[in-house]
Amino acid sequence: MKNLRFFYLFLLILICSSCAKDQWFDAPPKGPGNNNSPYNLICPQIKIAVISDIHYTHPDLLPDNIEDSPSLMEYLYKDRKILELSDPIFRNVVSELIREKPDILLIPGDLAKDGEMMNHHVVQGLLQDLENAGIRVFVVPGNNDIINPDAFSFETEPPTAVDNITADQFAEIYGDFGYNDESLLYRDPNSLSYICQPHSNLWILGIDNIKYTFTTEGLKVSGAIKPETMAWIQEKMVEANEKGIKVMAMMHYGILEHYNGQKGIEPLISGQRAIAEALMDAGIKLIFTGHYHANDIVSYEYNGKPLYDIQTGSLVTPPYSYRIMRLDDNFINIDSRRVTDIDEQLPGGVSFQEYSDTEITARINGFFIYYLPRMFGLSEAAATYFAPYGTSGYKAYFAGDEQIPDEESVKLDALPTAFAPLVNIVRSLWTDLPPKDNKIHIKFK
Repeated sequence: MKNLRFFYLFLLILICSSCAKDQWFDAPPKGPGNNNSPYNLICPQIKIAVISDIHYTHPDLLPDNIEDSPSLMEYLYKDRKILELSDPIFRNVVSELIREKPDILLIPGDLAKDGEMMNHHVVQGLLQDLENAGIRVFVVPGNNDIINPDAFSFETEPPTAVDNITADQFAEIYGDFGYNDESLLYRDPNSLSYICQPHSNLWILGIDNIKYTFTTEGLKVSGAIKPETMAWIQEKMVEANEKGIKVMAMMHYGILEHYNGQKGIEPLISGQRAIAEALMDAGIKLIFTGHYHANDIVSYEYNGKPLYDIQTGSLVTPPYSYRIMRLDDNFINIDSRRVTDIDEQLPGGVSFQEYSDTEITARINGFFIYYLPRMFGLSEAAATYFAPYGTSGYKAYFAGDEQIPDEESVKLDALPTAFAPLVNIVRSLWTDLPPKDNKIHIKFK
C-alpha cells in the first residue's frame, strides 16, 4: 500500500512537471481569468474573449423613434442590423465581460456603425473600462471604420453628415488596444497591422486587410492584404517559429468560404486561397474574423496542415453571439455566448428576444426583396415570394451549427424550378461546413 502511495505521488509530480513554466504559457498575473492565484496545480490557461462587428451607434445620432426617420427606416429594412439597440447591447456585453474576467479581448473590426468619430470615441471609452478591469483589449479596423463617406446623423431628416476618422486617427483613438499598447512588439509601416505579446509565449497578430480604392464613383472598400504587409508577416513569423511562440491572428474580412459559393455572393479577401496558403506556410493556424455577422467556423487543409477561420457573429445581428475561449499549450477550447436581454424598455413592452426576432426577420426579408431583383433579375413580386426562404437560411447561418428542418427542406423542394439557383444558395446557407461552430476544442500545437 505504501509503495502504491509513492507511485501516485510520483505520478502527480510527473504531471505537474509536464506543466513546467518553460513549456507552457506564463501564468497571467493575479487578477482576471486566473482565479487570483499564480499557483494553480494545473497547466496555466489564458482566457480569451472575441466580439465583432459592434457597429456602435450613439443614441444622439438616432431619432427618439426610428419610424420618424424615413431615411433610417429605408436603411434598416435593406440590412441585417438592429442598430437602434447597439448601445444597450454593447454595454451589456461590456458588463458581462467584466464579470467573466477574460485575460484578453479580440475585436476584428467594424467598431462603429459607419466610422463616425463620435461612435469611435464612445467605443474607446467602454473598451477602456475593460482595460481598467484588467482585460487586455486588441482591435483591428473593419470596412466601415475609416474614411467612411456614410457617416451620418439620422436625428435630422434628411440625415446630416458627421465627422468620420482617418487611419491615423483610428490608431490614435485605439492606441491602448494594440497600436501603442505596452505589449507592442512591431508595427507594420504599410498598414494598420501590428504584433503584440501579452504573454511570454503568445503573440497577437492584428492584420489590417482593408483596401481603399478611390474611383470616379467614390470610395470602394474591399478585403486585401498588401504584398508589403504579407512580406512583413512572413518575416515576423520566422522569429515566432524560431522561438516557439504561438500566434493568434485576427482580421476583418474572411479568408475561407463559410458556405459553398459564398465568394460569389459575399466577397472574401482578395486572392484568398493563395493568401491562406501563404499564411499557413508561415505557421499560422488560427485566424479570427468578422464582417459576415455569422458565428461560424471552417477549416482548410494544405500540405497536411490545418487553417481555421473562426468567424464571430455581430453584436447588432441576432442572436448577438460572442466567444469565450480557453487556450493552453495544446488546445483552444471555444465556447459561444449570446446576448439574451438588455436594460432597455422596448416598444409595446415586448421582450428583447421577441423584438429582435420580429425586426431581424422583417429587415432580412427587406434585404432580399431589395437585392434579388438587382443581383438575380427577379421581379419584385418574385423576390417578395422567395424572401422568407432566404431569410430563414440566413438566420440559421448567423446562429451557427445550422441544420435544415425536414419541413423547410420539403418547402424548398416544392418551389418552382425558376427558383432553382436561389434554392441552391439557400441550401448552402443551411449546410454547415465542418467543424462545429459554437462549441469546439481545436488542437493548437
